[in-house]
Amino acid sequence: MLVQGTDMPPEMTYRQAARKAVAMCVSDFAAKGVRPTAFMASLGLERGVTASRVSELRAGFEDAELEWGAKLVGGDTNEASELVIDCAMLGFAGRVVGRSGAEPGDLVVVGGRFGHPPCGLAILMTGARAREPFRSAAVSSVLRPDPHLAEGLAVSRYLTSAMDSSDGLARSLHELADASGVGIEVDRLPVEEGVLGFALDNGLSPEDLVFSGGEEYVVVGTLRRGKLAAAEKAAALVGGTLTAIGKVAGRKGSVTWVGKGGSHPIGDTGWTHLG
Repeated sequence: MLVQGTDMPPEMTYRQAARKAVAMCVSDFAAKGVRPTAFMASLGLERGVTASRVSELRAGFEDAELEWGAKLVGGDTNEASELVIDCAMLGFAGRVVGRSGAEPGDLVVVGGRFGHPPCGLAILMTGARAREPFRSAAVSSVLRPDPHLAEGLAVSRYLTSAMDSSDGLARSLHELADASGVGIEVDRLPVEEGVLGFALDNGLSPEDLVFSGGEEYVVVGTLRRGKLAAAEKAAALVGGTLTAIGKVAGRKGSVTWVGKGGSHPIGDTGWTHLG
């Protein structure tokens, strides 16, 4: 469910909002290894909404259909105090990757790098300073999120557990650790190029931007150590990447950063509804 007050920066158009509402579902399907077939979109519209705004929403749904191959097959419309788009998606797969299959010895992998969306939100919402072309890339990641569907479908056969990172990398790691009854140790920071400089310029923590930002729509998962090379190749064949950032080990439910300066817990931080 996309709600204007929590999911739409002022710069986001209605067309971009409609596309994002579908992207949020596509990201979950990517992490499960399921190709989306169809979706329904129920709309809450403000009284007095203009025809041009409704046309923007239609265009955004059409963008999503063309981009990810799922068809809009229905929905509902009602009045609301702000724009609400509730998207429900349907797809089929022979196997769905769960959250509870990680075992000690597995590697922890991600299908992308982190930091652009929280930097983009800081630029849009707080006026944080950024140089080009980093500024445009960070802002675009917020206004036009890119769920990694092709990579998710390509690597799903190798994953023992997975979910998407829309609520933050740290939250995803904690969810996987809790569901599988294992611990996770992270020894590589999957940081997007330019994020370290942005953090330095604006007095922000690179680790917070990577672990706690959210809105990334990246597949986070685990796999057997011997499957890494094959999974990396599968991701590369569709133009994506897969990177090992740690391993499954340690105390049940614990998530730890292991770096040159020692180790410390990674908190269960990220986006929390009603928090």
